[in-house]
Amino acid sequence: INLRNINLIGITGTNRLRNAPVRLPTGQVVIVRIGDLLDDGRVMNISSNSLTYAKSGRSITLDMPRG
Repeated sequence: INLRNINLIGITGTNRLRNAPVRLPTGQVVIVRIGDLLDDGRVMNISSNSLTYAKSGRSITLDMPRG
């Protein structure tokens, strides 16, 4: 993972109510849900292996790191 970028750390919760711990470039870890703000965008979807948020009219997807 590139520590200068936003990184998806994991996915927790049930299919209906998923949470995603995300590491910010500052090193801070925040837990987000659908509808929360992330990087001045809005979290739109959390699947079993990715998180998608909308920022400035574009869609950004964060995938789980391979390991």
